[in-house]
Amino acid sequence: MGFSSELCSPQGHGAVQQMQEAELRLLEGMRKWMAQRVKSDREYAGLLHHMSLQDSGGRGMSPNSPISQSWAELTSQTEGLSRLLRQHAEDLNSGPLSKLGLLIRERQQLRKTYSEQWQQLQQELTKTHSQDIEKLKSQYRALARDSAQARRKYQEASKDKDRDKAKDKYVRSLWKLFAHHNRYVLGVRAAQLHHQHHHQLMLPGLLQSLQDLHQDMACVLKEILQEYLEISSLVQDEVVAIHLEMTAAVARIQPETEYQGFLRQYGSAPDIPPCVTFDESLLEEGEPLEPGELQLNELTVESVQHTLTSVTDELAVATETVLSRQEAVTQLQRDLRNEEQNTHPRERVQLLAKKQVLREALQGLQVALCSQAKLQAQQELLQAKLEQLGPGEPPPVLLLQDDRHSTSSSEQEREGGRTPTLEILKSHISGIFRPKFSASSTGS
Repeated sequence: MGFSSELCSPQGHGAVQQMQEAELRLLEGMRKWMAQRVKSDREYAGLLHHMSLQDSGGRGMSPNSPISQSWAELTSQTEGLSRLLRQHAEDLNSGPLSKLGLLIRERQQLRKTYSEQWQQLQQELTKTHSQDIEKLKSQYRALARDSAQARRKYQEASKDKDRDKAKDKYVRSLWKLFAHHNRYVLGVRAAQLHHQHHHQLMLPGLLQSLQDLHQDMACVLKEILQEYLEISSLVQDEVVAIHLEMTAAVARIQPETEYQGFLRQYGSAPDIPPCVTFDESLLEEGEPLEPGELQLNELTVESVQHTLTSVTDELAVATETVLSRQEAVTQLQRDLRNEEQNTHPRERVQLLAKKQVLREALQGLQVALCSQAKLQAQQELLQAKLEQLGPGEPPPVLLLQDDRHSTSSSEQEREGGRTPTLEILKSHISGIFRPKFSASSTGS
């Protein structure tokens, strides 16, 4: 039972924020209380010092008088007690009180970065899983309607001139539809991978690292309070009894189980929304395409090759980012282990900032891995489709086969050997992508 499995829902996020606010208020109360104790000890030490300088009725008595000697010893010990209490006050101020102030600043920074990272994860999930997909679906519907309308006009055209013009528009609408279909398939795959990484890795990782840091801070707070008790403890029986009770209370702090009660009250099963799938209703008004499958034919082969090149380049950059961030995480972990071995437990508060940096680096690595996985999945879809084609020619568009067969050789001769509309469009498509491939081959 932990943050990563019990607090993944929006309600869990709200509970975490409330818990962080409550703990910060508690720490601020401790700081004010401890500062008041330092002030009180200083004032008390000053009063004892002032009392030790006064005669208090001992003047004029014989130095050999047992009462005078006892009183002199009493006033001398009072001055010693004054110095001891003054030193305790300064030790409290430079030790536990200073560390408590640093702990509060680290907790405030942790609250801020956790809230920002949680919001960023949610925004990226919403954009990839909802907004981008809805935009692609809307464009898909529009292109499907345009294609259906162009097909009807093409089928209804009677004159050769009108039929050729309608055919040209129909072929162009098909090319646009097929290309957008591929973009939608890739977008759905990316959204699925982002959904998986968000709910299985990135969000649980964020919450797990948050719990680890909270437990580290609870351990630091326990050590601060123990140091406070050791400095402020006195030897009188009455005070010793009180301090034993306080010591036992501090000893009961267990960072590993600190948040179990909180989890029992607010924990719940992860509320994972359904993952996006290919919306087959988009195919109702369009062409008979395979849902979730890339279209590779004479109209799309060059755009698929271009997309594969682009995705491969992006994947190389994403892989470099992953390697760089992994190396940074490894170095941070190594440095932190070395410092933990050489740092006294009472000084662990000095390591919290570096643990926070490590937590943020781990979260950044998860984000980079998610991007890499999305691009890898898209590359595999594109690569597999092109490998299925092999060295042969891309398949023709089946919907245009009947029209090809109906075009007689006599019509071609009558039109003076005019290049078919489909060939013109393929040449136009090649011209669109040729500059990028030429630039790539030159650069390599």
